[in-house]
Amino acid sequence: MNIVPPKSVGKYLIDSVLGQGAMGVVYKGHDPDIDRVVAIKTLHTHLMNADERASWLERFAREAKAAGRVLHGNLVTIFDYLEQDDQPYLVMEYIDSETVEDRIKRRPLPNLQEVGSILTQMLAGLDAIHTAGIVHRDIKPANVLLLPNGSVKLADFGVAKIEALGATQGGMIGTPDYMSPEQFMGRQAGHRADIFGAGVILFELLTARKPFESASLGELTQKVISGQSLDLRTLAPDLPEGLYQLSAQTLVADPANRTPDARAFANAMHEALRNVGRAVLDDTDRTVVMAPAAPAPAAALSQTMADQMPKSALARIETLLTTQIGPIAKILVRRVSASTTDTGQLINQLAAEIGLEHREAFKAAVKAHLGQTGANVSGVGPMLSEELLEALTRELVPHIGPIAKILIKKTAKTCRTREELCDALSKHIDDAASRDAFIQTMA
Repeated sequence: MNIVPPKSVGKYLIDSVLGQGAMGVVYKGHDPDIDRVVAIKTLHTHLMNADERASWLERFAREAKAAGRVLHGNLVTIFDYLEQDDQPYLVMEYIDSETVEDRIKRRPLPNLQEVGSILTQMLAGLDAIHTAGIVHRDIKPANVLLLPNGSVKLADFGVAKIEALGATQGGMIGTPDYMSPEQFMGRQAGHRADIFGAGVILFELLTARKPFESASLGELTQKVISGQSLDLRTLAPDLPEGLYQLSAQTLVADPANRTPDARAFANAMHEALRNVGRAVLDDTDRTVVMAPAAPAPAAALSQTMADQMPKSALARIETLLTTQIGPIAKILVRRVSASTTDTGQLINQLAAEIGLEHREAFKAAVKAHLGQTGANVSGVGPMLSEELLEALTRELVPHIGPIAKILIKKTAKTCRTREELCDALSKHIDDAASRDAFIQTMA
């Protein structure tokens, strides 16, 4: 979507859009008082209903301010929190750097000295936020920044927790490949969930492979919950013995038996490398068994509105929008429909391009049109009752675990018939006989 940023937020001047996702947008800005570049993150609060909004903003402010009080050299600094036009903004340190995700893709893989430096600095940042009572909840390579001087900074700490406040009850927060078993099971995620994510990063830095490779979200869930990780010793046979033990301990399924905290993780890393010779630490040609081919990613939980909505419905929306903003409406509808996953997002983002005096009338016209065409307005198709969703949950949980409830709700947003939904969900069941039985039971 072509986002038009505000000209300023408080005293901060907005320069451009750095990135955007399902929950929010990050702008590049400028603090004129001290001539400093900053990053400014805002969340899509307009996607919430009116009853949730006030309570959510109060909690957002509380969490943001708590995160802002944590100052550490291995954390991206939060400078400010403010609200403008009932929209929250988090002002942070701007860092233009490579991420650990970028580094893993680049060859050769980091030597053990670099791995140790990255992990211990990241863990120092984790220890600081955990001491302050903050759980990150989304530890992944893309959130670990590598500065040119060798420093490491952990980004988005506190923000994942803040975003979780806007998720539906029982919502899943995190990136599946780095989520802990307790997150998959919908349980409270404490600081040991972050330890698990850091363990996945360690495994990936050593092998360029994720420890739980899978072709579907269902398979990934089962492997993580049951602790069926790849064997590090087989993939990287020349590592110090302590690293094998440390990796296994950080990926234990039961958080009570996992490496207890970030400081213990860092100390174990130091011990594992303490007596290793310089030649081994500096070796950039370690023996690593690379994947023969990239594994299929965990199945996407939803499709965009461009995939879901009939072309005739999108064409009618284009016509309605054209009367308000002219021929550019066609391009705008195409972009917004390709970046949204439900009609509420689609309508709100398109309406934001219209003057305030005509915005509500446009929303009403689009909703009326979608209702006439039978398109999915509420996010659940007309043939998908709550009773059906509950029945599907009962049948799917034995196959993929507690995450079934979340998966069903998200998949239901893309399906308009019972048959379509059952077929989509069956693809997450790996055993063919069980898959057929599921389809027959729900037919």
